[in-house]
This record gives sequence, structure tokens and C-alpha cells, in this order.
Amino acid sequence: MGHYDHRAHAGNAGDVWKHFLLLEVADCLLTPDSRLVYAESHVGRPNYALKPSCDWESGIGRIWPALPLLKDFPFFDILAELNSFESLRPLQIDCYPGSALLVAKLAKMKNADLIMEIWDIDPAVKAAWNECLDCCPISFHLGDGFSGCMSLLKRAPPGLLLIDPPFTSSRDKRAAEELFCRAEEYGWTVLCWHMTDSIRPSFSDYSTEFSIQFSQIGLEYAGASGCSIQAASPENAIISHLSRRVNAFINIIKGVCPSQ
Repeated sequence: MGHYDHRAHAGNAGDVWKHFLLLEVADCLLTPDSRLVYAESHVGRPNYALKPSCDWESGIGRIWPALPLLKDFPFFDILAELNSFESLRPLQIDCYPGSALLVAKLAKMKNADLIMEIWDIDPAVKAAWNECLDCCPISFHLGDGFSGCMSLLKRAPPGLLLIDPPFTSSRDKRAAEELFCRAEEYGWTVLCWHMTDSIRPSFSDYSTEFSIQFSQIGLEYAGASGCSIQAASPENAIISHLSRRVNAFINIIKGVCPSQ
């Protein structure tokens, strides 16, 4: 099976939803007096240069003018910090970070202790991460993230796991379901991202779905109607926090990006 290359898709509408929710959860878990293990099954590159005529233009590109209103949310605050805030306008995004780098940036901002265990099958992705080893302790594993994360669950203290495969096969669906279930059992806070129009994994009744219709917030992505994050955590307060923050985010975006 060939690797999935996210470069042309970075910053799309699904990424916006995924990264917004991931950073809200990480913000709850990253504290100066504790150590957090962050794991990601399919990590991709640490950051992306956004080029014209790619998927980001109907994703983060549409939200970009609203960044001054969104800096209370960690994801958008980091985006503003990494890019030129003075020249904020569409088509002026120089750096779009991937999930793991966003978590690392947030940990640094909060002076929190973070350990990252991340997987990808692409040697070019590993080479890209070799240039970011100073951001926090990182263990990059070149290989299958499903089996790698499954092994990690048994030997590391419970932390935060993002399951983010491309869902290009039924094997991805089955593996994501099993990994999510095992992470719940081991007491991890676990998130699984997927498009709502593609293969949909099945999750336990103890998890909560946070889904979005892209038209609801004025975004578009390759004809897809929306995406979803399934979340489970032993900390009930995290799920309640997500619900509140989702409502706040949607209320702001609706006033800036009218529904399609």
C-alpha cells in the first residue's frame, strides 16, 4: 500500500475541525505539574507550506480573516503566532502546522512536559520531523501506526491519542475501531477523526461524537458534506468542555463565514 500525502490537502475544512478540537483537549491535559504522553497513529509532516489552488482555500483560508476574533481558542492563537498577524488577509498563510506540531507548540506555550510518540510509513515524513527534534522529546516511528499505538497503550501511562488514518480501506476502519476501544480500556483520552461521507467507524456508547456540516460554518471540501471527531476520556470534564467550546466557535464563525 502506498503512503498518503497530505500536502495538497493541508488546511482543508476537515483539518480545521480536527485541529480545533484536538487543541481544546490538549489544553485541558497539558499542565505544568504533570507529564503528558501524546501519540498519533498517522502523523504526516510537522508543517505545510500552503500553495494556491489547494484545499486550504475553502478551509482555513475562509476563516483566516476572523483570526482576531478566535484567539481565545488555542488552535487559532498558535496559527496567528506562526504567521504574520499584521498582514492577515486571505492567501497570506505562510505556515500551517500539522496535529503533532500544534500539540508541541501548545505544550511549550504552557510550559508543560510533553512526550510525543508518532508514527508514519513515509521516509520523507521522517526526514521532515528530523528537522523539528528541538521542539520537544519526540519518538518518531517509521511504520504502522495502528500496531505501534496498540503496543504503546500497554507500556506508557495514559495520555492523549489521535487516531487519524486516511480511511482508504476497510482495514483502516477495523483497525481504528479496535485501537479506539483499547485506548478507552486503558484509560487514555482518545480522538478519532473521519469524514462523514466515507467509511464510518463504529464506536462505543461511552464515547461522544462531535460532527460538523461544512456548510454550517461556510466551508467546503472536495464535495464532502462534513467530518467528525469521536472522543472518549476518563475525564468527563473534557467532554463537557468540548461541547461548550464547539458552540462558542460555531457562533463566532457563523457571523464571519455565512452558511453556503
